Amino acid sequence: MNENLSTHGARGELFEIRRMLARAGTFDGYRATPVAWSGALALIAGVLQRWLAPSPLGFVALWVATAALSFGLNFFVIARTYGASPRHWERSLAFAALLDLMPAIVGGTALTVALVVLGSVELLPGMWMILYGTGVMASRRHVPRPCAWIGLAYVAAGAATLLLMQGAEALGAPIMAGAFGVGQFLLALVLARAAPDPALDPAEVRP
Repeated sequence: MNENLSTHGARGELFEIRRMLARAGTFDGYRATPVAWSGALALIAGVLQRWLAPSPLGFVALWVATAALSFGLNFFVIARTYGASPRHWERSLAFAALLDLMPAIVGGTALTVALVVLGSVELLPGMWMILYGTGVMASRRHVPRPCAWIGLAYVAAGAATLLLMQGAEALGAPIMAGAFGVGQFLLALVLARAAPDPALDPAEVRP
């Protein structure tokens, strides 16, 4: 009986250790390459916007599609890398890292719908920058420290866009393409510099 209780207690402690590691550990699932591609997609979307000169609703559709494609690309890389991992704590860590982004994603979706319905599409670029920046800062536990500063720069750029850009001026192609193109390339640079040495296999030191 005592042996069973001891075993159960040990398993509970192991689960708690894994849970804490998943919440506080560094997550290396964010890769520089897909983040850089998301920056390239932002630049491509800016070129398409200038060429197509879409209506305000077309502007929303173009950038929502770009954001969905960028997120899907990064999610695919994370899911492929960690989804089949035999280590429970690695899967938990990947889930925790993605979960940190969900409030910004859900809030951004709701805000986009609300501003489109109200006919205030010109407010969206600044709000998107602020929401994305807060999402990056919310993930600071799982990404290199300089990423949080880039998230703060997104927030500042969004606030400046809301305060300084009037009406259709805020919907100009250089605004979104510049902010998200440059921002994502900076994030990719930070992630590339902080990437772990592939010669060091962390699996060799894990129990």
